[in-house]
Amino acid sequence: MKNKLWRSRIYIESLSIVVLASALQAGAVCHGASISPHASAIVPISGRIDPKPIGPAVPRMFMGYSIEWGLIGRMVRKEHGRFAVMARSIKELEKFTGPMLLRIGGDSENEAAFDLPAVHPRPKFVSIDIRVKILRRMRELAQLTGCRYVLGLNLSVNNPALAVQLVKAAEKYIGRRNIADFEIGNEPNLLGGLGHRTWWAHNNYRMYMRRWTRYYRAIAPYLGKTIKIEGPAFSGEGWFNHLASYLQTEHSRLGILSLHQYPMGSWVKNPRSLKFASIAHLLGPRASCNLFSDEMRRIARLAAPYHLPVRFGEMNSVSGGGTQGVSNTFASTLWAANTLLGIAGAGGAGVNLHMSQGVDRSPGWYGPLRIGPGGRLHIMPVYVGMLAAADVVQRGGRPVAVHLDTRLNVSAFAFVRPDHTLRVAVINRTPSTDLLVRFHFPSKMKLVRRYYISAPSLQATRGVITTGVRVNGSTAGRMKHKHPLPQRTPNSQDELSSPASSIVIAVFHR
Repeated sequence: MKNKLWRSRIYIESLSIVVLASALQAGAVCHGASISPHASAIVPISGRIDPKPIGPAVPRMFMGYSIEWGLIGRMVRKEHGRFAVMARSIKELEKFTGPMLLRIGGDSENEAAFDLPAVHPRPKFVSIDIRVKILRRMRELAQLTGCRYVLGLNLSVNNPALAVQLVKAAEKYIGRRNIADFEIGNEPNLLGGLGHRTWWAHNNYRMYMRRWTRYYRAIAPYLGKTIKIEGPAFSGEGWFNHLASYLQTEHSRLGILSLHQYPMGSWVKNPRSLKFASIAHLLGPRASCNLFSDEMRRIARLAAPYHLPVRFGEMNSVSGGGTQGVSNTFASTLWAANTLLGIAGAGGAGVNLHMSQGVDRSPGWYGPLRIGPGGRLHIMPVYVGMLAAADVVQRGGRPVAVHLDTRLNVSAFAFVRPDHTLRVAVINRTPSTDLLVRFHFPSKMKLVRRYYISAPSLQATRGVITTGVRVNGSTAGRMKHKHPLPQRTPNSQDELSSPASSIVIAVFHR
């Protein structure tokens, strides 16, 4: 099965990034959204939207990738067109939300050093060589796309001199203007545990702060006035109770307060555990809004007195590299759109969806991009969810209140721009229930376009469905599927049909 999925050119076999993004962006007026033939019921529900903003504008660089140090060199190679696909994937997201922030780090951050062959003696556990040609290729990517970087420094090795070497090399070969921040250590609360190879035999927060301070003092002379630190990059709930004291002492050194979070783990074997990787758990409330949004609001309150943006510097659906059949399916498209919109609505400064693919001894089934067996770089279902979320929040969009009168597994988000354009997303995570959503607005709103994104099933790894959009000038229907979907025309401009397991996006204007 694994080889078959690999050979299928994961998820969208004949649909390029440019074509899909054009579909999401162009969006001609829909002539009625499709109703799934597999649904057992069509349920009418009502919703209320007040177009008055209830939160801050979504900032620039909201969207981002998190990429392992050991993987970035492979992803930006020009062989097999990888560099071109990477650049296109970034630019298509940037059309909606502005420049992307690429964080380079992860578990391999604690095993990496610049120009490793020149380091004598070679430190224990350090095996990933950050070469000049990788940094130069990253500079080329930044110049082409406008993206900027957060660069992870190896704290585990407990050698600030190695961090200084990487800082100086990055500024020389990537360029100071292309670097947003540096990160001192990846998930320090997990060092010395979970099988991580490290010198930290007895890790605790006090030890971490001593070493963090030594590193900062070593690299500070080379940061200049524009570059600060993104941190502390704690993972899970372990050290979150230290955030208040951390902010009190270190806020002036930070540019971004970053945390890492995954709702499920590939290492969890008990199906009854909410952290067990399954599609049902992925689409449940804990894996998205209840975890990420609530956590974002809580941490943002701590950071507010210091006027620091809060970012999930590394996140995805299933830790440990993802789970095949869960994190690489269309269900993860729904999860990504729902989660990212929830974070934006909670005032989050941004997200970085992680990619590993074997570098951290995990398969990497969860990333927005993945290298196939033929060497090509392919988009994954999560990337489609990122595009959908980016189209809804837009650059400078502000969240507004949305209420749905239902207990079904469906959520709705809305963001308004300064030009009074209102974008609404309805994410129907039920596998067999079509919905007909009738929205009530306090003032007259005109529907200017709508489209939806779906797939043959929640388990699908390819075969996107788009309706009511234009792809390269021609109307697109169901792709890679044998049977056309029946059409149902809404009764009014306030009514949206929401097929089972789909994302519906509508744009209104006063």
